[in-house]
Amino acid sequence: MSRQSRQSRHRYEAICEASPDAIVLVDTEGRITYANGRVTDLFGYEPDELLGDPIEILVPESSSAMHVDKRNRYIDDPETRPMGANLDLFGRRKDGSLIPIDISLSPIESDSGLEVMAAVRDISKQYALRMKYQTILEAVPDAVVVADATTGEIVEINEQVTDLLGYETEELVGERQSVLHPTTEDDRYRRLFEQYITAEQSILTQFPDGSDIYVETKDGGRIPVEINAHVFELQERQLIAGVFREVTARKEYERQLHALHEATRRLMRADDREEIARLVADSAKTILGYSSNVVRLVNDEMHLHPVAVTDQAKADMGDRPDYPTNGENPVSRAYESGELHRYDDVREIEDGYDRGNVRSALYLPMGDHGVISIVDPKAGAFDRSDDELASILSLNAEIALNRLAYERSLERQNDRLDDFASILAHDLRNPLNVAYALLEDARAGHTVAELDEMETVLDRMTGIIDDVLTMVRGGYDVDAVEPLVLSTLVTECWETVATADATLRVDFDGVIYADSSRIRNVFENLFRNAIEHGGTDVSVSVGVVEDGFYVADDGPGIPEAERDRVLEPGWTTTEDGTGLGLNIVLEIAQAHGWDVSVSESEAGGARFDFTGVRTAVYDGSFDIET
Repeated sequence: MSRQSRQSRHRYEAICEASPDAIVLVDTEGRITYANGRVTDLFGYEPDELLGDPIEILVPESSSAMHVDKRNRYIDDPETRPMGANLDLFGRRKDGSLIPIDISLSPIESDSGLEVMAAVRDISKQYALRMKYQTILEAVPDAVVVADATTGEIVEINEQVTDLLGYETEELVGERQSVLHPTTEDDRYRRLFEQYITAEQSILTQFPDGSDIYVETKDGGRIPVEINAHVFELQERQLIAGVFREVTARKEYERQLHALHEATRRLMRADDREEIARLVADSAKTILGYSSNVVRLVNDEMHLHPVAVTDQAKADMGDRPDYPTNGENPVSRAYESGELHRYDDVREIEDGYDRGNVRSALYLPMGDHGVISIVDPKAGAFDRSDDELASILSLNAEIALNRLAYERSLERQNDRLDDFASILAHDLRNPLNVAYALLEDARAGHTVAELDEMETVLDRMTGIIDDVLTMVRGGYDVDAVEPLVLSTLVTECWETVATADATLRVDFDGVIYADSSRIRNVFENLFRNAIEHGGTDVSVSVGVVEDGFYVADDGPGIPEAERDRVLEPGWTTTEDGTGLGLNIVLEIAQAHGWDVSVSESEAGGARFDFTGVRTAVYDGSFDIET
């Protein structure tokens, strides 16, 4: 070796000694001709220990044979490049332990011929980080795709991507991320990818127009997904990780809930039991996706009679029988227990009934009304989600049937009340008409005070009839609210019922807003009640409170234990009382939106307070009807 060559070699070795990486020179035979001091730190060998040894001394034993072949191929076509791109490389230390490394290869021409320089760097920290990242990647239950944030090139996927899309890892790595989405919408999904990058982290469930996001499988199928995208940096490379969660099941559940909501609305509008049964059978098909359904309702013979049978149920099982409500069969047991019964294989049921080719069955009670049967020819067809949705459907059907039964009962009750009112009116009006006729005949020849008293009694009976008819046939609806002068109104009402010795005091000369005809009934009934219980010389006062008015008397009052009941229909303390007067007061007050309370007056009598009443001081600025 010439002096110049030696000097050049020394300069080269000096540069290598200054390198932060371990530097190894290898000749064309694969033997080490030089190693710098960093080799000791990395591999545990002193540089002189390695000279003349094959480079495979630093290679894991499991890879030695393969490494010889790769080394020879490199010698045949040398170039500067990283070794084992996209592969995990390990070096073997003197103690036999392995260390993750990164290697760059460069061919060098020297006096002795071609040599290869290997610059070896310890990447233990990066490798540990990568393994942590890899562990997380595989632990995620959803499909994860990692792509270059700049180019969109896929660099890594987890096994869940293969399960979801059908691609193997090598089929996707190196491809652009657009391969994951429908090929006919490349531009649309490219903009979506750019949105990931801009947002750095985002959860995407739909496109801005509300349409779903899809991935495309290897065989061309489409799967709805939501994507959680996150941009991060690894080994000085900006990457984007997309977590793809399949939402097929959720979309189906949302569809089922919507269908259940619509079915419930139709059930609540149904007019008869048969219509409800048909709606339930159709809804079981629409909501759950099972076409073979039977809805049985309890008939007059207390049998569970099939009212609605789908066409598929007829095809699968033929004509369906009645079941007794207390029989030894799944339908009867579901009815008696009030609980869902699920059978994964009905062939195991030994009750003597033929169920055709059916294997799975759900039986759901609808309270006391009947049972829903949902069946399928596949064994074990039903899952927990089916149980939950079917249970909600059966509960809604029960509520609809309860509503219908209540409405029918209420209609019958109203019919009976109407008949009663008509009979009462007829039976009382006939003798009243006779009495009025006799009264007119008597007046033709006589004018006596007793006849006036008789007319008052007859008018009272007529009023009772009118009250009963009003209560039964329509209540005391308020037609129109208008301002009324309280003192004038109260005085007029007092004159229709008062006796000569009874007295009235009005403590407010203002206005209340009420229905003029209805409010008269309130005061007349209260005044009449005061006279009946307080005597002909009772004193009555009417005044205002903070939010309304009161009527009080100095009679015997109402016992505290009875005050909650006095406004109920039928409450009376006299043999000839109807028990309707104070209830009429309550009905009219409530029709106005007022509240009524009963207490003791300052004089020890009864006091009725009406609150929620609109009042005003009358200043003559508006017209008043009296």
